[in-house]
Amino acid sequence: MNGKRAQVQIQTFDSSEAVIRTHPSFGCQSTQMECAYGGRKLTVRLVPDARIPVDTLAVSKTAARRLRLAADGWTFYATVSDSQIRLGPLIGILANPRWDKAKQTLRPSGQLEGLRRMVEIAEEQGARCFLFHLTDIDLSKGNVTGYTLDDGKWVRRPFPLPDVIYDQLVSRKIERDPKLQEKRAALSKKYGNKFFNDGFFDKWEVYEWLQDSDVSSHVPETIRHRTWREAIAFVNRHSMTFLKPLHGSLGLGIARFVRARDGSVAYELKQSARSVVRGKGASAAEVLEAFRTRLRRRPYIWQQGLALATYKGRPVDIRILMQRDESGEWKRTKMFARVAKSGDFTSNLTTGGDAMTVDAAFSECLPSAADRRRAKAQIRRLAKEVAAAVEAGSGRTFGELGIDLGIDQQGKAWIIEVNSKPRKAPRSEKGRQDLVDLSFRRPIGYAIYLAQQSS
Repeated sequence: MNGKRAQVQIQTFDSSEAVIRTHPSFGCQSTQMECAYGGRKLTVRLVPDARIPVDTLAVSKTAARRLRLAADGWTFYATVSDSQIRLGPLIGILANPRWDKAKQTLRPSGQLEGLRRMVEIAEEQGARCFLFHLTDIDLSKGNVTGYTLDDGKWVRRPFPLPDVIYDQLVSRKIERDPKLQEKRAALSKKYGNKFFNDGFFDKWEVYEWLQDSDVSSHVPETIRHRTWREAIAFVNRHSMTFLKPLHGSLGLGIARFVRARDGSVAYELKQSARSVVRGKGASAAEVLEAFRTRLRRRPYIWQQGLALATYKGRPVDIRILMQRDESGEWKRTKMFARVAKSGDFTSNLTTGGDAMTVDAAFSECLPSAADRRRAKAQIRRLAKEVAAAVEAGSGRTFGELGIDLGIDQQGKAWIIEVNSKPRKAPRSEKGRQDLVDLSFRRPIGYAIYLAQQSS
């Protein structure tokens, strides 16, 4: 988007006309121009007025109402070209905000503090950001009921359609709601690459994207569960096997099978954050009988188990948060090790795992500093290649990906999982707070970058 760009404060005044008053130095050459805000466009009469401060746009209340420009005192970037003044950008964050009518604010949730931080960051950067639910948007009329901050308080306001949408809807239940799937599909079609991190992944589609890319040698053998015979053969082929729900998260519902030399198989099933069920059978066929009902209820994949690095006997993997920055380039924001709690086989932090530095976690299996440097270099390189492979395979746009990698006993990196909705907490007790802050800044910077690109 070419043209003069300046940060301005919006002030409104009474008038029955669609009028904008600007200081003469603002640079508008015409007496009539199009003013755009999100998906709204309105022809306005321009009036140069030396009494208007240089950093202010005085917008008539009639124009503000038609543009869905909600409040006095809001600060925006205004981009002026020969024929248009564009305010914004306007960023919509798709989430699950719930309005408390009695208290006139948003109800607390585990995600709300992080969402608040991103709304604040957008405002600091001269953009306007609001939260919305799929039920809040009317594509046919070009309207959205959104939730934003005004003087630090959550308010409910009418908005035009945003310039760009960042998907932070972390409820798989809502995503699978048939009544809402059609609206999501319509949004995705309308916005194209300006709707980023659209939807969750399923593990099989991720496997197919990676298998058909340059990183295929780092992908464990994986099959989709289809027949009983294939499942038994797969467990018998590997000394360790994982069974994972296609649409699972947080490590829940995952089972690990370990086959002994005599053919017997022991298993562990992560039923909940605090519950691991264990059992054993004389053969794979006998053990899998305990999973017959479970395998009928939902789709699963079988995946080759790996002898990964451990820390004090506890499994270790590496979480890399890859994010695009304000220039649209992939950058590594955070990288840390996740160590499973004692007696567990999954390392998710939400179910009891511990976070620590990669050097500390690898200190036992890779005692040499040179070996640790090589392992970290391999992980960094692979994470960037995985991000590119996922975008190429999916044909979708992503501003961030959570990539879980492991290092085996021979020092080779393996891809464990890729997450389109990596969990981010706005505060850190153990890690670097500056990197935590950066993890919230980068998606907003990328949203602003996308909004400024030609459609």
